[in-house]
Amino acid sequence: MIRTLIGTAALALLSTTAHAQPTPPPVKPKLIVAIAVDQFSSELFQRYRSTYVRGLKTIAGGVAFPVGYQSHAATETCPGHSTILSGRHPAGTGIVANSWFDVKTGSNVYCVLAPGSSDANARGPQNMRVTTLGDWVKAAQPGARSFAVSGKDRAAITMAGKHADGVYWWVDGTGFTTSAFAGPATPAITEPIRAFDKAQFESWTKAPPPLWPTASPECAALQQPHKFGNMNLSGKVPPDIAAHVEDNPDFLLTTDFQENLRASPLFDATVVDFAQNLIARENLGHGPATDVLAVSLSATDYVGHRYGNGGAEMCVQQAALDASIGRLIDSLQHIGVPFVVVLTADHGATDAAEREHEHDTTAARLDSGALIARLNKAVASQVGITYEPIVGDDPQQLYINVGPDAALRAKVSDATIAWLKQQPEVREAFSRKQVEAATVPPHTAPDKLSMAQRFHESYDAERSGDIAVAYAARTSFGVPRGPGDTVAGHGSPWDHDRQVPILFWWPGAAAETRATPVETVDIAPTLAALAKVPTPVVDGQCINLSSTGTSCR
Repeated sequence: MIRTLIGTAALALLSTTAHAQPTPPPVKPKLIVAIAVDQFSSELFQRYRSTYVRGLKTIAGGVAFPVGYQSHAATETCPGHSTILSGRHPAGTGIVANSWFDVKTGSNVYCVLAPGSSDANARGPQNMRVTTLGDWVKAAQPGARSFAVSGKDRAAITMAGKHADGVYWWVDGTGFTTSAFAGPATPAITEPIRAFDKAQFESWTKAPPPLWPTASPECAALQQPHKFGNMNLSGKVPPDIAAHVEDNPDFLLTTDFQENLRASPLFDATVVDFAQNLIARENLGHGPATDVLAVSLSATDYVGHRYGNGGAEMCVQQAALDASIGRLIDSLQHIGVPFVVVLTADHGATDAAEREHEHDTTAARLDSGALIARLNKAVASQVGITYEPIVGDDPQQLYINVGPDAALRAKVSDATIAWLKQQPEVREAFSRKQVEAATVPPHTAPDKLSMAQRFHESYDAERSGDIAVAYAARTSFGVPRGPGDTVAGHGSPWDHDRQVPILFWWPGAAAETRATPVETVDIAPTLAALAKVPTPVVDGQCINLSSTGTSCR
């Protein structure tokens, strides 16, 4: 019922542009807060929009674009976050995936692994080819500061940019941390982190926190068992795998607690606690210039992967997310300086195929590992080699791994594409040359991009795969076999993964819902104009947030 009623209301909202009252340009902010909600699709936002009563209701009460776009094909965490404050598509940021295959070394490269370091935990923005809003403000305004915090290292780092004053992320069993490769790691930065972690763990030890709040009647009504792949889930909240893990006297040390924390509402609440602490201890917004704070909330993504987004688990997560963001907004309301908030997502998602099939009969599950194995066998046989020529850890970006023999590479590419196009699960397959040729004229509307152009916006000649594949929409990859396995995901070039809300709000903003298909690359130039700092070359354009003047100067 929630899906049907809220979906209808959302369509009504999008049919017109609602103006409650004229919207004047925002005052130049002393603090800009950019919030990314990982895996927060437009579908999910519209499904639950009428149920929000706290922070998400407040932010959606400003200038709201319910259907914005991560317009590229590589709809994953690292590429998506890299667009939000850089104004560049992944083709420009160089962050084409969460990880990519390096043919020269024969190994995978994690997007924020600092190259050249012997420390396996070294994390930083060195793979980013561009700067972000925090860098621009710091370069233009002496005394400006930039910070970022997230549950994920790749989310905090790609939003923070090259010259942040502090970049923080969560490490299981440790708490929040940072790296000298990501930003300062001096005692002035690390001691407050350790103090926060120590206080947090002591608090949890004295009063073990529930990972999941009690489901509301509306959410409880969605508690239905499902079989996803080879795994049965009860659909209950708290989920069976997460129930009672905090009852263990040493629960903080257990793998059960650490693994289930990420896929629970408590994870976002903890990140918001840290963000509030950061705002207070750094006195953000009270310096001589505009400060920038990026906050990425990861629990929606973990919940969506582990349980799908169509059940009671996501319903409870959305209510808790609304409450956590509400606490963050309350903190901002009390700092006594002009501020602006933008909220968006790094990508969307689809529900687990088996449940999605109840609404969309085309939804299906694909054992991508088995498909790539069959592909390798067929292609190797056809071109006359005895080894697997295709690296397909990501079935949507395939790498040809046959050495420098150009003729052999061409044969493998042609054979691979021909084989893929015969598979019922595949909708389109493109060679490297086809993706390179699919250039996008500046400011082409994201809903008008061809499939090849979507892949082009994610293409980097040194890092992208040799063959780009679009499988059927609503495909769930992999076969879940046991508790904790992924049941649903994202990463496709289809709109359910590309469409995300883009919401701007500041105290005094008039409620205005716009149907314009803006992009996440438009966010950074829009915020730069509000802060009155120069914008470097970007793929996006400034969005005028005012209905009575212009905010794009």
